[in-house]
Amino acid sequence: METPQTSEKPQKRTLSQEEKERTKRQKLIDGWDQETLKNATVFIAGIGALGCEIAKDFALMGIGKLILCDMDTIETSNLSRQMLFYRGDEKRFKAEVAAERLKLMNPYLETEVYTYKLQKIPMSKYQECDVIIAALDNVQARMDLNKFCVKLGIPMVEGGTVGFEGHVQVIVPEKTRDTNGNPLPFGNETAIAQSIADEMAWYLDEEENKDYFAAQKEIEELEAKIEAIQEAKIQPVLDGLLVKAELQLKEEREKHMDHTACYRCVVPIPPPAHTQVAACTLKGVPRTREHCAIRGEVMFIKKHENKPDYDSIEDMKETLIYAVKELDGLRARVLDESIPPEMKDSITEDDLTSMKKNISDTFGGDFELDDMENILGNKIPAIQSVSSIISSIESQEALKLIFLMNGRFVAPIMNPSYINYNGIYGQFDQLAVGRREDCVVCGSGQGQENLNVVVTTEATVGDLFKAIAELNAPITMENWMITNPLSKAFIYNPMFEKGKTQDQKLSSFEVKH
Repeated sequence: METPQTSEKPQKRTLSQEEKERTKRQKLIDGWDQETLKNATVFIAGIGALGCEIAKDFALMGIGKLILCDMDTIETSNLSRQMLFYRGDEKRFKAEVAAERLKLMNPYLETEVYTYKLQKIPMSKYQECDVIIAALDNVQARMDLNKFCVKLGIPMVEGGTVGFEGHVQVIVPEKTRDTNGNPLPFGNETAIAQSIADEMAWYLDEEENKDYFAAQKEIEELEAKIEAIQEAKIQPVLDGLLVKAELQLKEEREKHMDHTACYRCVVPIPPPAHTQVAACTLKGVPRTREHCAIRGEVMFIKKHENKPDYDSIEDMKETLIYAVKELDGLRARVLDESIPPEMKDSITEDDLTSMKKNISDTFGGDFELDDMENILGNKIPAIQSVSSIISSIESQEALKLIFLMNGRFVAPIMNPSYINYNGIYGQFDQLAVGRREDCVVCGSGQGQENLNVVVTTEATVGDLFKAIAELNAPITMENWMITNPLSKAFIYNPMFEKGKTQDQKLSSFEVKH
Protein backbone atom coordinates (compact mmCIF):
# COMPACT_ATOMS: atom_id res chain seq x y z
CA MET A 1 0.00 0.00 0.00
CA GLU A 2 1.52 3.33 -1.05
CA THR A 3 0.35 6.71 0.14
CA PRO A 4 0.29 9.61 -2.33
CA GLN A 5 3.64 11.42 -2.49
CA THR A 6 4.13 15.15 -2.03
CA SER A 7 7.21 17.34 -2.27
CA GLU A 8 5.61 20.16 -0.30
CA LYS A 9 6.84 20.86 3.20
CA PRO A 10 4.20 19.59 5.66
CA GLN A 11 2.19 22.23 7.46
CA LYS A 12 3.08 22.93 11.07
CA ARG A 13 1.07 20.70 13.37
CA THR A 14 -0.56 22.29 16.39
CA LEU A 15 -1.31 20.68 19.74
CA SER A 16 -4.91 20.24 20.78
CA GLN A 17 -5.95 20.84 24.38
CA GLU A 18 -6.41 17.10 24.90
CA GLU A 19 -2.89 16.40 23.63
CA LYS A 20 -1.52 18.98 26.07
CA GLU A 21 -3.36 17.22 28.89
CA ARG A 22 -2.17 13.78 27.78
CA THR A 23 1.49 14.80 27.70
CA LYS A 24 1.76 17.30 30.55
CA ARG A 25 3.95 14.98 32.66
CA GLN A 26 6.51 15.00 29.86
CA LYS A 27 6.58 18.80 30.01
CA LEU A 28 8.25 18.52 33.44
CA ILE A 29 11.44 17.15 31.81
CA ASP A 30 14.16 19.80 31.41
CA GLY A 31 14.40 21.01 27.82
CA TRP A 32 11.17 19.29 26.74
CA ASP A 33 9.02 20.83 24.03
CA GLN A 34 5.92 18.88 23.02
CA GLU A 35 5.45 20.89 19.83
CA THR A 36 8.85 19.70 18.62
CA LEU A 37 7.70 16.11 19.02
CA LYS A 38 4.31 16.88 17.46
CA ASN A 39 6.02 18.20 14.34
CA ALA A 40 8.53 15.37 14.09
CA THR A 41 8.41 12.37 11.74
CA VAL A 42 10.03 9.02 12.50
CA PHE A 43 10.57 6.18 10.02
CA ILE A 44 10.42 2.68 11.54
CA ALA A 45 11.78 -0.12 9.34
CA GLY A 46 10.46 -3.44 10.62
CA ILE A 47 7.25 -3.76 12.61
CA GLY A 48 8.13 -6.90 14.53
CA ALA A 49 8.92 -7.32 18.21
CA LEU A 50 11.16 -4.23 18.33
CA GLY A 51 9.16 -2.16 15.86
CA CYS A 52 5.85 -2.68 17.66
CA GLU A 53 7.32 -1.55 20.97
CA ILE A 54 9.08 1.48 19.47
CA ALA A 55 6.00 2.56 17.52
CA LYS A 56 3.91 2.23 20.69
CA ASP A 57 6.42 4.35 22.64
CA PHE A 58 6.28 7.20 20.12
CA ALA A 59 2.50 7.03 19.71
CA LEU A 60 2.08 7.41 23.47
CA MET A 61 4.69 10.19 23.68
CA GLY A 62 2.77 12.18 21.06
CA ILE A 63 4.92 11.96 17.93
CA GLY A 64 3.34 13.77 15.00
CA LYS A 65 3.89 11.17 12.28
CA LEU A 66 5.17 7.60 11.98
CA ILE A 67 6.15 6.03 8.66
CA LEU A 68 5.88 2.25 9.05
CA CYS A 69 7.57 -0.16 6.66
CA ASP A 70 7.25 -3.95 6.77
CA MET A 71 6.46 -6.32 3.92
CA ASP A 72 5.65 -9.28 6.20
CA THR A 73 2.26 -10.56 7.28
CA ILE A 74 1.32 -11.59 10.81
CA GLU A 75 1.93 -15.19 11.92
CA THR A 76 0.65 -16.94 15.02
CA SER A 77 4.20 -17.14 16.39
CA ASN A 78 4.34 -13.31 16.36
CA LEU A 79 1.59 -12.97 18.95
CA SER A 80 3.87 -13.81 21.90
CA ARG A 81 6.18 -10.83 21.23
CA GLN A 82 4.43 -8.27 19.05
CA MET A 83 1.91 -6.54 21.25
CA LEU A 84 0.11 -4.57 18.53
CA PHE A 85 -1.25 -7.81 17.02
CA TYR A 86 -4.08 -10.02 18.31
CA ARG A 87 -5.58 -13.39 17.47
CA GLY A 88 -7.43 -13.08 14.19
CA ASP A 89 -4.86 -10.71 12.65
CA GLU A 90 -2.96 -13.57 11.01
CA LYS A 91 -2.10 -13.11 7.32
CA ARG A 92 -2.72 -9.33 7.46
CA PHE A 93 0.19 -6.94 6.81
CA LYS A 94 1.99 -6.02 10.01
CA ALA A 95 2.44 -2.36 9.10
CA GLU A 96 -1.27 -1.89 8.28
CA VAL A 97 -2.51 -3.52 11.49
CA ALA A 98 0.06 -1.61 13.55
CA ALA A 99 -1.15 1.70 12.09
CA GLU A 100 -4.73 0.87 13.11
CA ARG A 101 -3.77 -0.04 16.69
CA LEU A 102 -1.52 2.99 17.11
CA LYS A 103 -4.38 5.29 16.10
CA LEU A 104 -6.44 3.78 18.93
CA MET A 105 -3.64 4.72 21.34
CA ASN A 106 -3.26 8.21 19.92
CA PRO A 107 -6.01 9.45 17.59
CA TYR A 108 -3.92 12.53 16.73
CA LEU A 109 -1.12 10.44 15.24
CA GLU A 110 -0.49 10.53 11.48
CA THR A 111 0.67 7.25 9.94
CA GLU A 112 1.96 6.25 6.54
CA VAL A 113 2.32 2.60 5.60
CA TYR A 114 4.56 0.72 3.17
CA THR A 115 4.18 -3.02 2.71
CA TYR A 116 7.06 -3.60 0.33
CA LYS A 117 10.85 -3.44 0.48
CA LEU A 118 12.37 -0.29 1.95
CA GLN A 119 14.74 -0.14 -1.04
CA LYS A 120 11.74 0.74 -3.27
CA ILE A 121 10.54 3.67 -1.13
CA PRO A 122 11.37 7.08 -2.70
CA MET A 123 14.24 8.98 -1.10
CA SER A 124 11.85 11.90 -0.56
CA LYS A 125 10.08 9.85 2.13
CA TYR A 126 13.29 9.36 4.08
CA GLN A 127 14.10 13.06 3.71
CA GLU A 128 10.87 13.90 5.56
CA CYS A 129 12.13 12.17 8.67
CA ASP A 130 13.97 13.47 11.70
CA VAL A 131 15.22 10.00 12.64
CA ILE A 132 15.29 6.57 11.00
CA ILE A 133 14.88 3.51 13.24
CA ALA A 134 16.06 0.07 12.11
CA ALA A 135 14.15 -2.72 13.87
CA LEU A 136 15.02 -5.32 11.25
CA ASP A 137 15.95 -9.00 11.19
CA ASN A 138 17.79 -8.72 7.88
CA VAL A 139 21.43 -7.61 7.59
CA GLN A 140 21.17 -6.54 3.95
CA ALA A 141 18.20 -4.29 4.71
CA ARG A 142 20.22 -2.73 7.55
CA MET A 143 23.12 -2.17 5.14
CA ASP A 144 20.88 -0.41 2.63
CA LEU A 145 19.11 1.70 5.26
CA ASN A 146 22.50 2.70 6.67
CA LYS A 147 23.59 3.74 3.18
CA PHE A 148 20.48 5.91 2.75
CA CYS A 149 21.02 7.61 6.11
CA VAL A 150 24.69 8.36 5.43
CA LYS A 151 23.83 9.72 2.00
CA LEU A 152 21.00 11.95 3.30
CA GLY A 153 22.61 12.94 6.61
CA ILE A 154 19.78 11.53 8.74
CA PRO A 155 20.58 9.92 12.11
CA MET A 156 19.68 6.27 12.52
CA VAL A 157 19.14 4.08 15.56
CA GLU A 158 19.74 0.39 14.87
CA GLY A 159 18.97 -2.52 17.18
CA GLY A 160 18.60 -6.27 17.22
CA THR A 161 18.10 -9.25 19.50
CA VAL A 162 19.12 -12.91 19.52
CA GLY A 163 17.70 -14.97 22.37
CA PHE A 164 18.73 -13.38 25.67
CA GLU A 165 21.09 -10.87 24.01
CA GLY A 166 20.62 -7.63 22.15
CA HIS A 167 22.39 -4.49 20.98
CA VAL A 168 21.69 -0.87 20.03
CA GLN A 169 23.84 1.38 17.84
CA VAL A 170 23.33 5.11 17.36
CA ILE A 171 24.52 6.33 13.96
CA VAL A 172 25.06 10.03 13.28
CA PRO A 173 26.40 10.56 9.74
CA GLU A 174 29.04 13.21 9.16
CA LYS A 175 26.64 15.24 6.99
CA THR A 176 23.94 15.41 9.69
CA ARG A 177 22.81 18.95 10.46
CA ASP A 178 19.99 20.27 12.66
CA THR A 179 17.37 22.77 11.52
CA ASN A 180 19.82 25.61 12.19
CA GLY A 181 22.53 24.04 10.04
CA ASN A 182 24.67 22.96 13.00
CA PRO A 183 26.22 19.49 13.40
CA LEU A 184 24.73 17.33 16.13
CA PRO A 185 26.94 17.44 19.22
CA PHE A 186 28.59 14.06 19.69
CA GLY A 187 31.91 13.24 21.28
CA ASN A 188 33.88 14.67 24.17
CA GLU A 189 36.59 17.07 22.96
CA THR A 190 38.84 16.48 25.95
CA ALA A 191 38.56 12.69 25.64
CA ILE A 192 39.18 12.75 21.89
CA ALA A 193 42.19 15.06 22.24
CA GLN A 194 43.58 12.76 24.92
CA SER A 195 43.10 9.79 22.60
CA ILE A 196 45.02 11.59 19.85
CA ALA A 197 47.78 12.47 22.32
CA ASP A 198 48.01 8.85 23.47
CA GLU A 199 48.46 7.77 19.88
CA MET A 200 51.16 10.40 19.39
CA ALA A 201 53.01 8.95 22.36
CA TRP A 202 53.59 5.71 20.43
CA TYR A 203 55.61 7.59 17.83
CA LEU A 204 57.79 9.73 20.13
CA ASP A 205 61.43 9.88 19.12
CA GLU A 206 63.56 8.23 21.79
CA GLU A 207 66.51 10.57 21.22
CA GLU A 208 64.36 13.68 21.56
CA ASN A 209 62.50 12.38 24.61
CA LYS A 210 65.16 10.56 26.63
CA ASP A 211 63.66 11.55 29.97
CA TYR A 212 60.26 10.16 28.97
CA PHE A 213 61.64 6.74 28.00
CA ALA A 214 64.01 6.62 30.95
CA ALA A 215 61.05 7.30 33.19
CA GLN A 216 59.10 4.43 31.67
CA LYS A 217 61.95 2.09 32.47
CA GLU A 218 62.21 3.40 36.03
CA ILE A 219 58.51 2.80 36.54
CA GLU A 220 58.92 -0.85 35.60
CA GLU A 221 61.80 -1.23 38.04
CA LEU A 222 60.52 0.93 40.91
CA GLU A 223 56.77 0.52 41.37
CA ALA A 224 56.81 2.59 44.53
CA LYS A 225 58.09 5.69 42.71
CA ILE A 226 55.58 5.60 39.84
CA GLU A 227 53.55 8.61 40.89
CA ALA A 228 56.57 10.86 41.49
CA ILE A 229 58.26 9.87 38.25
CA GLN A 230 55.09 10.47 36.25
CA GLU A 231 54.68 13.95 37.67
CA ALA A 232 58.32 14.84 37.10
CA LYS A 233 59.11 13.42 33.70
CA ILE A 234 56.15 11.80 31.92
CA GLN A 235 53.26 14.13 32.49
CA PRO A 236 55.01 17.24 31.13
CA VAL A 237 55.60 15.46 27.83
CA LEU A 238 52.04 14.16 27.70
CA ASP A 239 50.68 17.57 28.60
CA GLY A 240 52.65 19.01 25.72
CA LEU A 241 51.23 16.41 23.36
CA LEU A 242 47.73 17.14 24.65
CA VAL A 243 48.19 20.83 23.81
CA LYS A 244 49.28 19.85 20.30
CA ALA A 245 46.35 17.43 20.01
CA GLU A 246 43.88 20.13 21.04
CA LEU A 247 45.26 22.42 18.33
CA GLN A 248 45.08 19.59 15.81
CA LEU A 249 41.50 18.83 16.83
CA LYS A 250 40.49 22.43 16.19
CA GLU A 251 41.85 22.14 12.66
CA GLU A 252 40.36 18.67 12.05
CA ARG A 253 37.12 18.89 14.02
CA GLU A 254 35.02 17.46 11.18
CA LYS A 255 37.23 14.37 11.12
CA HIS A 256 36.76 13.52 14.79
CA MET A 257 33.62 15.20 16.13
CA ASP A 258 29.84 15.38 15.68
CA HIS A 259 29.34 12.03 13.97
CA THR A 260 29.59 8.35 14.82
CA ALA A 261 30.70 5.20 13.10
CA CYS A 262 28.06 4.00 10.63
CA TYR A 263 26.59 0.49 10.64
CA ARG A 264 28.97 -0.60 7.88
CA CYS A 265 31.99 0.49 9.98
CA VAL A 266 30.92 -2.02 12.62
CA VAL A 267 29.88 -4.76 10.17
CA PRO A 268 32.47 -4.29 7.40
CA ILE A 269 31.44 -7.33 5.34
CA PRO A 270 27.85 -8.57 5.31
CA PRO A 271 27.51 -12.23 6.22
CA PRO A 272 26.51 -14.56 3.39
CA ALA A 273 22.84 -15.32 3.07
CA HIS A 274 21.83 -18.47 4.97
CA THR A 275 20.98 -20.24 1.74
CA GLN A 276 24.25 -19.38 -0.01
CA VAL A 277 26.06 -22.44 1.32
CA ALA A 278 27.33 -25.19 -0.93
CA ALA A 279 24.62 -27.54 0.28
CA CYS A 280 21.89 -25.49 -1.32
CA THR A 281 23.06 -26.43 -4.80
CA LEU A 282 21.49 -29.46 -6.42
CA LYS A 283 24.78 -31.36 -6.29
CA GLY A 284 25.87 -30.14 -2.83
CA VAL A 285 26.62 -32.59 -0.02
CA PRO A 286 25.09 -31.44 3.30
CA ARG A 287 27.59 -31.06 6.13
CA THR A 288 25.32 -29.67 8.86
CA ARG A 289 21.77 -30.17 10.10
CA GLU A 290 20.79 -26.82 8.55
CA HIS A 291 22.27 -27.89 5.21
CA CYS A 292 19.94 -30.93 5.25
CA ALA A 293 16.89 -28.70 5.64
CA ILE A 294 18.11 -26.40 2.85
CA ARG A 295 18.76 -29.40 0.61
CA GLY A 296 15.19 -30.54 1.35
CA GLU A 297 13.92 -27.19 0.10
CA VAL A 298 16.07 -27.42 -3.04
CA MET A 299 14.66 -30.88 -3.80
CA PHE A 300 11.14 -29.46 -3.40
CA ILE A 301 12.02 -26.64 -5.85
CA LYS A 302 13.48 -29.14 -8.32
CA LYS A 303 10.25 -31.14 -8.30
CA HIS A 304 7.68 -28.29 -8.28
CA GLU A 305 9.69 -25.45 -9.89
CA ASN A 306 8.74 -23.10 -7.05
CA LYS A 307 9.71 -22.61 -3.43
CA PRO A 308 7.60 -24.26 -0.73
CA ASP A 309 5.04 -22.11 1.03
CA TYR A 310 6.18 -21.96 4.66
CA ASP A 311 2.54 -21.49 5.73
CA SER A 312 1.42 -24.62 3.90
CA ILE A 313 1.49 -27.77 6.05
CA GLU A 314 1.50 -29.97 2.94
CA ASP A 315 4.52 -28.15 1.44
CA MET A 316 6.37 -28.32 4.76
CA LYS A 317 5.60 -32.04 5.18
CA GLU A 318 7.02 -32.83 1.76
CA THR A 319 10.12 -30.70 2.43
CA LEU A 320 10.47 -32.47 5.79
CA ILE A 321 10.55 -35.89 4.09
CA TYR A 322 13.46 -34.77 1.88
CA ALA A 323 15.28 -33.19 4.83
CA VAL A 324 14.92 -36.30 7.03
CA LYS A 325 16.42 -38.44 4.26
CA GLU A 326 19.38 -36.03 3.97
CA LEU A 327 19.90 -35.96 7.76
CA ASP A 328 19.90 -39.76 7.91
CA GLY A 329 22.43 -39.82 5.10
CA LEU A 330 24.62 -37.25 6.87
CA ARG A 331 24.64 -39.29 10.08
CA ALA A 332 25.47 -42.47 8.15
CA ARG A 333 28.37 -40.79 6.33
CA VAL A 334 29.83 -39.39 9.55
CA LEU A 335 29.50 -42.78 11.24
CA ASP A 336 31.25 -44.50 8.35
CA GLU A 337 34.04 -41.89 8.34
CA SER A 338 34.48 -42.27 12.13
CA ILE A 339 35.23 -46.01 12.02
CA PRO A 340 38.70 -46.92 10.72
CA PRO A 341 38.59 -49.66 8.05
CA GLU A 342 40.51 -52.09 10.26
CA MET A 343 37.86 -51.77 13.00
CA LYS A 344 34.71 -52.15 10.91
CA ASP A 345 34.49 -55.91 11.47
CA SER A 346 35.45 -55.87 15.14
CA ILE A 347 33.49 -52.94 16.57
CA THR A 348 31.02 -53.99 19.28
CA GLU A 349 27.30 -53.27 19.25
CA ASP A 350 27.63 -51.14 22.40
CA ASP A 351 30.38 -49.02 20.83
CA LEU A 352 28.31 -48.64 17.67
CA THR A 353 25.27 -47.52 19.68
CA SER A 354 27.41 -45.03 21.62
CA MET A 355 28.88 -43.58 18.43
CA LYS A 356 25.42 -43.19 16.84
CA LYS A 357 24.21 -41.38 19.96
CA ASN A 358 27.18 -39.00 19.89
CA ILE A 359 26.59 -38.27 16.19
CA SER A 360 22.89 -37.68 16.84
CA ASP A 361 23.73 -35.28 19.69
CA THR A 362 26.23 -33.45 17.49
CA PHE A 363 23.81 -32.88 14.62
CA GLY A 364 20.67 -32.49 16.72
CA GLY A 365 17.61 -34.69 17.02
CA ASP A 366 15.22 -35.73 14.30
CA PHE A 367 13.53 -32.97 12.31
CA GLU A 368 10.06 -31.82 13.30
CA LEU A 369 7.67 -29.83 11.14
CA ASP A 370 8.45 -26.56 12.96
CA ASP A 371 12.15 -26.99 12.21
CA MET A 372 11.54 -26.55 8.49
CA GLU A 373 10.07 -23.07 8.82
CA ASN A 374 12.57 -22.00 11.49
CA ILE A 375 15.62 -23.06 9.48
CA LEU A 376 14.43 -22.23 5.96
CA GLY A 377 12.91 -18.94 7.10
CA ASN A 378 16.14 -18.16 8.97
CA LYS A 379 14.15 -17.54 12.16
CA ILE A 380 15.97 -15.95 15.07
CA PRO A 381 15.43 -17.06 18.70
CA ALA A 382 13.52 -14.32 20.50
CA ILE A 383 11.76 -13.48 23.75
CA GLN A 384 9.58 -10.50 24.60
CA SER A 385 11.50 -9.42 27.72
CA VAL A 386 14.70 -8.77 25.74
CA SER A 387 12.75 -7.08 22.94
CA SER A 388 11.27 -4.69 25.52
CA ILE A 389 14.71 -3.76 26.85
CA ILE A 390 16.35 -3.18 23.47
CA SER A 391 13.37 -1.35 21.99
CA SER A 392 13.23 0.99 25.00
CA ILE A 393 16.85 2.00 24.46
CA GLU A 394 16.20 2.55 20.75
CA SER A 395 13.16 4.72 21.53
CA GLN A 396 15.08 6.76 24.10
CA GLU A 397 18.01 7.45 21.80
CA ALA A 398 15.72 8.30 18.88
CA LEU A 399 13.80 10.70 21.14
CA LYS A 400 16.98 12.58 22.09
CA LEU A 401 17.98 12.74 18.43
CA ILE A 402 14.61 14.26 17.46
CA PHE A 403 15.18 17.17 19.84
CA LEU A 404 18.79 17.60 18.74
CA MET A 405 17.75 17.61 15.07
CA ASN A 406 15.42 20.48 15.92
CA GLY A 407 18.03 22.53 17.77
CA ARG A 408 16.90 21.54 21.27
CA PHE A 409 18.70 19.61 23.99
CA VAL A 410 17.13 17.22 26.49
CA ALA A 411 20.07 14.81 26.88
CA PRO A 412 23.30 13.86 25.07
CA ILE A 413 23.55 11.07 22.51
CA MET A 414 24.62 7.73 23.97
CA ASN A 415 28.43 7.73 24.10
CA PRO A 416 30.00 5.29 23.26
CA SER A 417 27.46 4.90 20.49
CA TYR A 418 27.14 1.09 20.71
CA ILE A 419 25.70 -0.88 23.64
CA ASN A 420 25.44 -4.64 24.06
CA TYR A 421 23.06 -6.32 26.50
CA ASN A 422 23.60 -9.79 27.94
CA GLY A 423 20.36 -10.95 29.50
CA ILE A 424 21.93 -14.05 31.04
CA TYR A 425 24.01 -11.93 33.42
CA GLY A 426 21.92 -8.74 33.28
CA GLN A 427 24.95 -6.86 31.98
CA PHE A 428 25.19 -3.82 29.72
CA ASP A 429 28.50 -3.16 27.94
CA GLN A 430 29.09 0.07 26.04
CA LEU A 431 31.61 -0.41 23.26
CA ALA A 432 33.62 2.36 21.63
CA VAL A 433 33.25 1.81 17.88
CA GLY A 434 35.34 4.14 15.76
CA ARG A 435 34.68 5.26 12.26
CA ARG A 436 36.80 3.43 9.70
CA GLU A 437 38.41 5.70 7.13
CA ASP A 438 38.24 2.82 4.62
CA CYS A 439 34.52 2.20 5.18
CA VAL A 440 32.79 1.73 1.81
CA VAL A 441 29.77 3.75 2.98
CA CYS A 442 30.97 6.65 5.14
CA GLY A 443 34.70 6.51 4.30
CA SER A 444 36.80 6.46 1.17
CA GLY A 445 37.24 2.72 0.76
CA GLN A 446 35.97 0.30 -1.80
CA GLY A 447 34.90 -3.22 -0.99
CA GLN A 448 32.22 -5.86 -1.15
CA GLU A 449 28.71 -4.54 -1.74
CA ASN A 450 25.38 -6.35 -2.03
CA LEU A 451 22.79 -4.80 -4.33
CA ASN A 452 19.06 -5.45 -4.42
CA VAL A 453 17.72 -4.85 -7.92
CA VAL A 454 14.01 -5.20 -8.66
CA VAL A 455 13.00 -6.03 -12.25
CA THR A 456 10.07 -7.96 -13.70
CA THR A 457 10.55 -11.49 -15.01
CA GLU A 458 9.78 -10.09 -18.46
CA ALA A 459 12.76 -7.77 -18.24
CA THR A 460 15.75 -8.38 -20.50
CA VAL A 461 19.39 -8.80 -19.58
CA GLY A 462 19.94 -5.22 -20.75
CA ASP A 463 17.18 -4.02 -18.42
CA LEU A 464 19.00 -5.68 -15.52
CA PHE A 465 22.22 -3.78 -16.29
CA LYS A 466 20.25 -0.52 -16.52
CA ALA A 467 18.63 -1.18 -13.14
CA ILE A 468 22.06 -1.73 -11.58
CA ALA A 469 23.34 1.52 -13.11
CA GLU A 470 20.34 3.42 -11.64
CA LEU A 471 21.55 2.41 -8.18
CA ASN A 472 24.70 4.49 -8.80
CA ALA A 473 26.63 1.25 -9.17
CA PRO A 474 27.93 1.35 -12.77
CA ILE A 475 29.65 -1.82 -13.89
CA THR A 476 31.85 -2.64 -16.86
CA MET A 477 29.87 -5.24 -18.79
CA GLU A 478 32.99 -6.85 -20.24
CA ASN A 479 34.12 -7.85 -16.75
CA TRP A 480 30.88 -9.31 -15.37
CA MET A 481 28.98 -12.58 -15.59
CA ILE A 482 25.42 -13.29 -14.48
CA THR A 483 24.23 -16.78 -13.52
CA ASN A 484 21.04 -18.34 -12.19
CA PRO A 485 21.90 -19.43 -8.57
CA LEU A 486 19.62 -22.47 -8.78
CA SER A 487 20.39 -23.90 -12.21
CA LYS A 488 23.93 -22.41 -12.43
CA ALA A 489 23.14 -21.56 -16.06
CA PHE A 490 24.85 -18.51 -17.58
CA ILE A 491 22.52 -15.57 -18.21
CA TYR A 492 25.25 -13.22 -19.41
CA ASN A 493 28.80 -14.25 -20.26
CA PRO A 494 31.06 -11.80 -22.15
CA MET A 495 33.65 -14.50 -22.81
CA PHE A 496 31.84 -15.67 -25.94
CA GLU A 497 29.74 -13.79 -28.50
CA LYS A 498 26.43 -15.59 -27.94
CA GLY A 499 26.67 -15.03 -24.21
CA LYS A 500 26.79 -11.24 -24.63
CA THR A 501 23.21 -10.88 -25.81
CA GLN A 502 21.18 -8.26 -23.92
CA ASP A 503 17.84 -8.71 -25.66
CA GLN A 504 16.91 -12.08 -24.19
CA LYS A 505 14.29 -12.07 -21.43
CA LEU A 506 15.25 -13.25 -17.95
CA SER A 507 12.22 -15.58 -17.97
CA SER A 508 13.86 -17.60 -20.74
CA PHE A 509 16.61 -18.52 -18.25
CA GLU A 510 14.05 -19.96 -15.78
CA VAL A 511 14.39 -16.96 -13.46
CA LYS A 512 11.09 -17.11 -11.58
CA HIS A 513 11.67 -14.64 -8.70
